[in-house]
Amino acid sequence: MNAHQATGRVTEDELHAYVDGQLDGNRRLAVERWLAEDPEAARRAEDYRAQGLLLHEMFDSVLREPPSDTVQELSDRLKGRIAFNDNRPAWHARPLVRFAAAVMLVVAGAAGGWMGRGADQQAAAPVAQQRQTLATFAQEATQAHRFYTSDERFQVELGADNQDELNGWLSKRMGRDVFGPDLGRVGYRLIGGRSLPTDLGAGAQYMYANDGNKRITLFVGAPQSGNQSNFSFTQNGDVATFYWVEGPLAYALAGRLSKEELLEIAKAVYQDVKAGPPRREPPPEQQPQQQQPQPQQEQPAGVQPISDTHKAKES
Repeated sequence: MNAHQATGRVTEDELHAYVDGQLDGNRRLAVERWLAEDPEAARRAEDYRAQGLLLHEMFDSVLREPPSDTVQELSDRLKGRIAFNDNRPAWHARPLVRFAAAVMLVVAGAAGGWMGRGADQQAAAPVAQQRQTLATFAQEATQAHRFYTSDERFQVELGADNQDELNGWLSKRMGRDVFGPDLGRVGYRLIGGRSLPTDLGAGAQYMYANDGNKRITLFVGAPQSGNQSNFSFTQNGDVATFYWVEGPLAYALAGRLSKEELLEIAKAVYQDVKAGPPRREPPPEQQPQQQQPQPQQEQPAGVQPISDTHKAKES
């Protein structure tokens, strides 16, 4: 009888509680013994732990946001109204509820896309202007870089085998002309790209790699008018990000590089973006081959050609 059988079946809820550090001592030891004997369960626990870290990275900032004036006023009115709940926070102010609400908003936004923004766009503009900042855009670029460079199976939606097709597809998704800069002179080749929703609207992510398989990503979005910025820098853990606005588009270059290394690549991106997409020469048209006149054969002197209507004289 193994440890799993001796201690009773470990449920999926207990596995999640173990990953979250919520199990008591006895059950925690039982789960650890089970994981030591079951490699598949151990891998599943690591996947849960990685997902939890990613969710915390994406939404902890949301949990720390102060409630709006309307929510705070409602919370003050509800305090003490329900018996035995005077000291409990309002349901909408509890961290788990706000965390779940943040996840639901992201899932709903990814599923619904931008189909329903037409009629409500003007009414939501004042709120959107407060939220749509380049700092948030840079955070999204960092999170997307960390997520999509961690697994080569899902790093791009469309490869760079046909760059014109890739640029055209992403331009159609964004509703603006975008292209992946040529970074060959700084040692990086384009792998491909994907379309992503951002706080600035529909966005695009281009992914590059060097000969050492180190990856960098270029995030492209469309800021609102007046949302201009010079070169700015942010560091989130081991991921560094430079971001700026050039013309109608915002750019964020992210990578696990030093600030100095990333700056040199950002300069190359800026110069290529400033110059615009490369002009591709149309294939030369094939000219129809002209038939050369055939040279006439000279007849020997004194010899008349035989006619189709006259017979040769018999000698």
